[in-house]
Amino acid sequence: MSHEPKLSAFIIKLKPAIRNIEKTNRNLFRHIIGDTTSDLEDSYIFVEFCRKFIATIDTDEMYSDENTKKSITANQIDIESEDVNTNIRFHSDSFVIEGRIEGGSYGKKRKKTSTSNKNNKSEVNEGDAITDDFYFLIYTPLNSDKSILLLQSYSDDNIDSVMKKFWKNLLSYPAVFNQPAFSKYIPAAIIQDFRNGATISNLTYTTEIPSNSLLGNTVNFDTRNFKVTVKIEPTDSGFTYDEFDEAIAPIEQTTFKNLRLGIFSKKKGSLKDSDTGKSTPFVLDNNFQIKPSIILSKYITINNDDSDFTRIRTYCLQLLV
Repeated sequence: MSHEPKLSAFIIKLKPAIRNIEKTNRNLFRHIIGDTTSDLEDSYIFVEFCRKFIATIDTDEMYSDENTKKSITANQIDIESEDVNTNIRFHSDSFVIEGRIEGGSYGKKRKKTSTSNKNNKSEVNEGDAITDDFYFLIYTPLNSDKSILLLQSYSDDNIDSVMKKFWKNLLSYPAVFNQPAFSKYIPAAIIQDFRNGATISNLTYTTEIPSNSLLGNTVNFDTRNFKVTVKIEPTDSGFTYDEFDEAIAPIEQTTFKNLRLGIFSKKKGSLKDSDTGKSTPFVLDNNFQIKPSIILSKYITINNDDSDFTRIRTYCLQLLV
């Protein structure tokens, strides 16, 4: 099973619970720290918010999501000095919290067996989480109502669900700010890089067609709809993004049972990255918007050891520039 590091990115947008309120992280943080004084310095607001973050994440009990059976925690964070604990850092000059967090799955009873001696076994109880280290970065500009969350995962494991739950709860305040909205975010540089090195490997058109249009009037069926999918795949290497407009026009004009493919209700495609071999779907009706997986080995060296986190950190900080 592959354990390849990936990166997910999300935009977090605040959702005020009342009208005519200052819709900024600054205002939310002032409520969270319990001090709404208007002349507080931003650095003080952010540092005090970081203390709230620590109090919530660094506890004896792991923070858990019962729906997905995922848990997270952090250990021995010292906000007073970045040199004391290098796992998580707080940057009051740029309003960034970043570092490594521990997380994993629980809820399943298993056995642990030594590979060198199969008779050496122990139980993994349902309340035990099998954990790994994950890198995260959250950028919370105080004068904005949006934040950016970067979250590293693996091809065979992630903590996205429980981390989103954690930040939804932390970035809210009763009767003032509801839980924020999350949307997937891909930096423009990643999208452009993917387009430059990707080929379109297939196009899929889907719609519902009435029975009399699909089968004709000779078939004795009550009026009902059928779902029809037409998949088109280049037989050679596919075509590039630059060739897309020229290639798509005649395809959109092609007819199927007197229906032009261009008017099908759902039109999707798949892009294949020439560097990683990974495919990513896109929607033709949405201005060719693509949201590829960010495979970190394409951008940094991955050694599958602790040194990876230093390079992941550097890369994530560069994405904010």
